[in-house]
Amino acid sequence: MSFSKIYILFIVDDVLPEQFQLFDIDEFDDYNDTHNLRLSCFLHSLQLCVRDGVGKTTFTSRALEKCRALAKFSRRSSKMAERLEQLAKSVSKSNITRWNSDYLLVKSIVSIGKTDLDSIVSLMEKPVKFTTNEINMLKELIDVLEPFYDITIKCQSETVVTASLVVPAVVHLLIHLCENKNSLSFCEKLVRDLHLSVEKRFAGIVKRLNHSKIEDDDPFNDPAYFLATMLDPSFKFLWIPGLKLTPNNENKLKQHLIQLLLDEINKDCNNLPPHVSDENNVPIRSKKRKLFAYEDPRSDGENTTFVINPVTEVNAYFNDPVRSQFSSYWRGSQFHRLKKLAKCVCSIQASSAPVERVFSHAGLIFSPRRTRLNEELFTDLVFLKVNQAFL
Repeated sequence: MSFSKIYILFIVDDVLPEQFQLFDIDEFDDYNDTHNLRLSCFLHSLQLCVRDGVGKTTFTSRALEKCRALAKFSRRSSKMAERLEQLAKSVSKSNITRWNSDYLLVKSIVSIGKTDLDSIVSLMEKPVKFTTNEINMLKELIDVLEPFYDITIKCQSETVVTASLVVPAVVHLLIHLCENKNSLSFCEKLVRDLHLSVEKRFAGIVKRLNHSKIEDDDPFNDPAYFLATMLDPSFKFLWIPGLKLTPNNENKLKQHLIQLLLDEINKDCNNLPPHVSDENNVPIRSKKRKLFAYEDPRSDGENTTFVINPVTEVNAYFNDPVRSQFSSYWRGSQFHRLKKLAKCVCSIQASSAPVERVFSHAGLIFSPRRTRLNEELFTDLVFLKVNQAFL
């Protein structure tokens, strides 16, 4: 089955837009004419970071293998299932393709308690004994990986702007790892490896934060992530103080990011009418025909909007104290240039999770019993299934 055209429906936040809008994929060439937008999946990169850290720590890997063995046996042992039911506990299932399943597995085992855990493990054909040090290590592992898990869950949501979460999430993880590296007894090496992996796999973001030179092959080097964060009223620059930079470096970072924003806005300035100047606030009157020729031009029959100087618009936006939901804020915003840019940049998906859900729905619809579906009906059914909550 072939598809002649690709369409994407972008709906952000939990507020239904005034009108559904279908964007032809070719329209996004206006945002970046120099190269196609092919961004890495943020959640996949985050999973690789966790695997880098856990895989290099022998003590941690050995304890995780015991947890997986216990989970596997609990699925086929009726005695263990009865014992867990008596304790009102459960052991989560491990999935090798998703690191957060290991996190939930460890958390479920630690919640059982050392005494009850020993009684459960004794029911195994080949019992695996958890030492006190291993239990304490698993508790530290939960504390270290908790922010990674929370970020993973949040970025899988379909009701938030995921692109704007990337930079604050990376900053939060770096701060979290730095604050905990000296307060652990068993997971110091894990924290160091995680920190190195985050800096490596998100090098483009880290280098921009440190005012370092960014290479073309640096992962996550696209400024779209910073633009999306700044254009989300929930973030703006509120994530910067957590870096604990000196006042000079903090101001330098803000000016650099503001310049990125202005550069993107200025790319569209050539599309403005010839009589519009960026130096002043210029009124643009619509060409709507008046009902009466003698009607006062200042009446409601003629709509007037103002094109504001980009610098003035950016300053007004960052000084605006309103912190409402993304779609609610931009729907009623008068920052026309920023609104246009936000619509484009924040429509980027930071992860492939929503697309994977679409493929899952498509697989259920195009089943062996419905092989005679034509292309048009199939695409319509997938579209309605994916967006049924908004219809």
